[in-house]
Amino acid sequence: MKAGQLLGLWGSKDHGQPWLELLHDGRVLGHDGCNRLFGQWVEAADVEFRALGSTRMFCEGIDDWLSRAAIGKLHDDGSMAIFDREEKELGILAKEGKNS
Repeated sequence: MKAGQLLGLWGSKDHGQPWLELLHDGRVLGHDGCNRLFGQWVEAADVEFRALGSTRMFCEGIDDWLSRAAIGKLHDDGSMAIFDREEKELGILAKEGKNS
C-alpha cells in the first residue's frame, strides 16, 4: 500500500454521511454523521487509526459506527473497509464517494 493511495477523502461530506480525511502529516479528520472525529493514522500492513477521538453530541437515528474505527483495509475496488479493535467490519468508505 502506498501513502499516496491513502491520502484524501474517504466517504462523502454530504450532510449526515460518515467520512474520513487522511492528511499527509499523519492526522485524520472526519465525521460519523453526527460528531466530528480527529486523531492520527499510520500506514502499517493496513491503515491504523490511533488516538481517535470525537465530540459527543446526541443525534437521534445516527449510526456512529465510524467513531469505533481502529483499522482500515483497502479493497481491490479502491474502497476502504473499516474495522473496530476486535477486527469486526463496521462499514465501507469509498474514496471521495458514497458509503455503504
